[in-house]
Amino acid sequence: MTRQAIDLDTLAGLFDGHVDIRRRPNAVQPLRHPLADTGFLDPFTRWVASCAAGVRIRMISDMTSLRVASTQRSTGAAGPDARPANYELYIDGKLWKRQAATGGATLNAEGGLDGDERATVLFEGLPPGEKQMELWLPQTATVSITGVEVDDAANVAPWPDARKRIVFHGSSISHCMEADGGSGAWPAVACALADARLLNLGWAGSCLMSGLAARAIRDQPADGIVLKLGINVHGEGMLKERTFLDSAHSMISIIREKHAATPIVVVSPIFSASREQSGSAGGPSLARMRELLEGVVEARVRAGDEHIRYLSGLGLFDAADAPDLPDDLHPNAAGYRRMGERFYAQVLRDGRWLGGEALG
Repeated sequence: MTRQAIDLDTLAGLFDGHVDIRRRPNAVQPLRHPLADTGFLDPFTRWVASCAAGVRIRMISDMTSLRVASTQRSTGAAGPDARPANYELYIDGKLWKRQAATGGATLNAEGGLDGDERATVLFEGLPPGEKQMELWLPQTATVSITGVEVDDAANVAPWPDARKRIVFHGSSISHCMEADGGSGAWPAVACALADARLLNLGWAGSCLMSGLAARAIRDQPADGIVLKLGINVHGEGMLKERTFLDSAHSMISIIREKHAATPIVVVSPIFSASREQSGSAGGPSLARMRELLEGVVEARVRAGDEHIRYLSGLGLFDAADAPDLPDDLHPNAAGYRRMGERFYAQVLRDGRWLGGEALG
């Protein structure tokens, strides 16, 4: 089969679920952080915020084959902790196929790369005729696309997403590397049920209630904002109670500079048995974090903010769900799906949170 290449500038216009794009002479890379902030982020945050969690290519096309070439660097954990770098192709709203690319490099324990980072994923035998297509990139990898090829005679057009947009920010438990693919992250599951547009700014290990993250969220168009805070500052007691409160208020205040009336949900940590009553290095325990975050929201409501609410993380994942928490920290794929379903039921099913009607 002969194929035609999609120009990389055209391809960049088909991305969704990203904050910025890094352009190289022969590649385009979607980023989940502002490109201008690259030099301000620590190396680990820069890595996870460059992973393609929730990033997808949206198009309308009559193609019957799709080939994507890239340079790909994935987490590559092996054995029972494997985190496959799956691409997921949805056609007319339904998952058509999920598969990993051939090739690609993996990060090793020393921070280097194993393997050739050149990767290719090929989808063939697609249904004939015009269709709405959404290709989810792997949430466990950075992906710089070097080429996209389709049938020689195929037409490809953008598929803009006009739905209401929800911006999620959180830790690895929002990044969801343990899910089967980007569409299995709990924010993605919740948005799919609510028929909303997703921006997943889950930064694994890097939800530090930082000013840089707050600015990135502030500058994004959003009809709703979800801040799942706490777990990443538990380790090493990164924030004590005073700085925890100050950081939470500062993050919300920065976001409110451009989102004065955008609905915000502050979500506290989910269950983790070993961390419930134990802090680290003088920092608060998860139970105490929940009290602090609830107090932050109550203080802002008293100050006149009518568009903010608190949701306990235990309402999404509690002790009864522990069988789906294999490492006492990260849910498995089933756990993430349940979290998304519960968030939808508790926040999004009542469409009034986004200024609409109840969804039933």
